[in-house]
Amino acid sequence: MVPVWVQNVVRIALIVAHLAGLVVAVILLVRRKGTAPILATVAFGLLVLLDAARIVQTALLPALSRQVRAPRVLPWIGGGMTCCCGLLDLIAWGCLIAAIWMGMGGEEGVKSET
Repeated sequence: MVPVWVQNVVRIALIVAHLAGLVVAVILLVRRKGTAPILATVAFGLLVLLDAARIVQTALLPALSRQVRAPRVLPWIGGGMTCCCGLLDLIAWGCLIAAIWMGMGGEEGVKSET
C-alpha cells in the first residue's frame, strides 16, 4: 500500500498540471469565444476541484472514521464520495475530449457536411 503522503504529492502534482491547463483555457477563452474554450475551462476547473477534494477526502476520511460509531457505515461513506467524484471526473474528461475535438476542427467539419 502506498503511503498517504506519496498519494498527496502525486495529487498536488496533478493539481499543478490541471491549474496550468485551466490558465491556458482561460487565456484561450478570453482570446477566442466559442464552445471549445468554454468546455476546456469547465473541464479543467472540475479537474482542479476534484483533485483538491481528493486531498481533503484523504485527510478527513480517517478522522471521520474515528467519529462514526457504526463501522458498517464507513464503506457507504467512502463509496458515496468515490461514486460522486467518479461521475464528475467522467463529465470533466468528456468536456475535455469534446473541447479538443471541436478545437481540432470537428465542429467545422460537421458544418461543412450539412
